[in-house]
Amino acid sequence: MTRTAKRLRIAVLVSGGGTNLQAMIDKSRGGSIAAEIVAVLSDRPDAYGLERAKKAGIPAFVVDYKSCLEKSGREDLPVDLDELDRRQRILKTPDPVRRRVRLSGLVLAERELVRIIDSYQADYVCLAGFMRLVTPYFINHFNSGDRRRILNIHPALLPGFPGSHGYEDTFGYGCKWGGITVHFVDEGEDTGPIIAQAVYPIWPDDGLDEVRARGLGLEYEVYPQVLEWLARDEVIVKNLPGGGSRVTVTDPDYHDILRRWIKRALE
Repeated sequence: MTRTAKRLRIAVLVSGGGTNLQAMIDKSRGGSIAAEIVAVLSDRPDAYGLERAKKAGIPAFVVDYKSCLEKSGREDLPVDLDELDRRQRILKTPDPVRRRVRLSGLVLAERELVRIIDSYQADYVCLAGFMRLVTPYFINHFNSGDRRRILNIHPALLPGFPGSHGYEDTFGYGCKWGGITVHFVDEGEDTGPIIAQAVYPIWPDDGLDEVRARGLGLEYEVYPQVLEWLARDEVIVKNLPGGGSRVTVTDPDYHDILRRWIKRALE
């Protein structure tokens, strides 16, 4: 951690057990990453990730998406809904009225997320098993210019198998290798610039449980490592001619770290 320039302030969004959150907490408390978890937020009051945060003394919040969706269309929004609907790529409902009603509910919930995250002056927002698609309103609030401040971890090797069932889709397709991806979030579904990926073998006698366990073990290594790279300012995003972006990690130990991940996966 000798190259670390600053200690990051991280807000983490969860919907379930929060095992990636726990890995971040443990590595932060252990001093192996230069990041402090300053707030944990969830769309579900029963998410165990909230309990993990409370046990660690981290402020934890629930944003009631159900209530916001019920209020949709009846409250003023901090954004032009028509413009947002033209830009968004997450809601596929062909009925424009229904689509805008749902979009307005999501924005109401995200307005509360933004308020809480900003109050803790978070440098980055980490989606860690957060099972809600985020709208361009949320994304644009934290992304400005070339700076991207929202991260996500996905349980598959993107661009393959996007969506919420990465492990199931990888295993069901009959892949011989699986993987996990940490990427910046953009306005598509799991389409943002890829920061890091790690792979693991799928052996002939593996079931889905073995595949998921092997992948999760890598998740707990890769996500914190990405935060450490960001703290060291070792993540560079380059815009490509004709559109798109490519991420370069400048850590001089990058090759050794990838070898370590591969070795772990093969053990």
